[in-house]
Amino acid sequence: MGSGINRRQFLKQGAATGAVLPSMAALVFERCGKSAPQALRDVTPIDRAAVRKLASRLRGQALMPGDELYASACRDWAGRMPVRPGLVVRCVATEDVVAAVNFARNHECPLAVRAGGHGLRSTEGGVLVNLSGMTKVSVDPGQRVARAEAGFTLGDLDTATQKSGLAAVLGECPSVGMAGFTLGGGLGRLMGQHGSACDNLLSADIVTADGRVLHLSAEENADLFWGIRGGGGNFGIVTSFEHRLHPVEPVLAGVLQYPISEAKAMLRFFAAYMKGAPDELDGLIEMGSILQYAPEIQAPTVAINVCCCGDLRAAEKTLRPLRAFRPPAVDTIRPMSYFEAQKLGANLTLLLHHLTPKYSRTSKNGFVTRLAEGAVDRVVDHIQRPPSASWQIAFDHYLHGAICRVSETEMAFSLRQSGYSFRLGAFQEGPAETTMAWVNSLHDALEPFSGGRMYLNYLTDQGEPGVRSALGVNYGRLEALKKRYDPTNFFHLNPNIAPG
Repeated sequence: MGSGINRRQFLKQGAATGAVLPSMAALVFERCGKSAPQALRDVTPIDRAAVRKLASRLRGQALMPGDELYASACRDWAGRMPVRPGLVVRCVATEDVVAAVNFARNHECPLAVRAGGHGLRSTEGGVLVNLSGMTKVSVDPGQRVARAEAGFTLGDLDTATQKSGLAAVLGECPSVGMAGFTLGGGLGRLMGQHGSACDNLLSADIVTADGRVLHLSAEENADLFWGIRGGGGNFGIVTSFEHRLHPVEPVLAGVLQYPISEAKAMLRFFAAYMKGAPDELDGLIEMGSILQYAPEIQAPTVAINVCCCGDLRAAEKTLRPLRAFRPPAVDTIRPMSYFEAQKLGANLTLLLHHLTPKYSRTSKNGFVTRLAEGAVDRVVDHIQRPPSASWQIAFDHYLHGAICRVSETEMAFSLRQSGYSFRLGAFQEGPAETTMAWVNSLHDALEPFSGGRMYLNYLTDQGEPGVRSALGVNYGRLEALKKRYDPTNFFHLNPNIAPG
């Protein structure tokens, strides 16, 4: 088959490209409150002639099952394709996004959006809008502003701003997509000093459900600008972002490793230590045999990752109690550039090895306001009876400093209290009964320490209660905003806000 069709080239469609291919239930439907059979009944078969007409208006490509590039456009970041869209629109410009939105709406097709990173969303038989080809960027060092299209990853944006000695507030895993990261809030190494990613979003362009292109800022369409800063992809497809940048100097950063037998002592100390953390310090702690910050270690290990900005002598003083508490088995902390520190979590080889058909995976995320004694006890209890040889527990990015000094209602992102988002994961060969029981048990054991809160970007299968927990006091206002801009809930394959 060919590689798709666009306005410069009409390819003849074979029989394989003419119909929607229904298959097994897709998790994405279940997360949106629909069973897969019901969702598949909602799918309107995609007409070949209509796709050819759409393709004639695209600068990018329209890909259907059987086309040469269809599979690569459907696969997620780990190379998997559990869901088969009836059509993939690979966009290279905003007008392609408009055309895809209008096509899906007019043909009553479910629409899912995937940008440039770890996004898993797709739609069985519907339209998948793939933004990974939208990678234009401009950096204005004088104004300390970067404008980037939605296909960028965090690593792409760091690379673009690095030569100016400036950085956006970004997470430290370079392969994460910038679009979803920003729209869900955006936690990263600089948040103690400068707030979240969405606190530093200056403007954005969005394609709404009716196919309009709107520019959003504090002065223009301010209500929708309020909503996209933490409300996720509920209001349209954001095609470009304008981020405020900040000067970055060399930092003191690295990883401390300890044997798993030290887990309880290190959790207790880390909890007390981070309560007094200055704004310049970012830290996380992870345990297990599949670690982002110790990927070469496959035996159960405790790893603490830190990055301290500002004056290096002050940073040395800040980190001294942590480094001296228990002699680590490994200490890689040293002065380095901020951008080198950003890449410390880039090696996902071991994780990708487990994201294959050989293994079944169970994962669940949540939030704790503090690593209280009871929470530590529950974690240690589960560490002592691991579900398999491959598991992980991580408490990420302690919220403190500037990110917590913003009002809950200033924008949709309302998670403005101290605490940690946590990630639980376990893999085993064959069915996942054991890992599922272990992950669910630990998640439930930590729930009493959540304060009823959640980070939107860490939602897994919590459904509407999880979305309400993430959006907090802003949920009602977001419902009304959804009703105004997307009254039919066209954009629903996401952590969804139903129209009020």
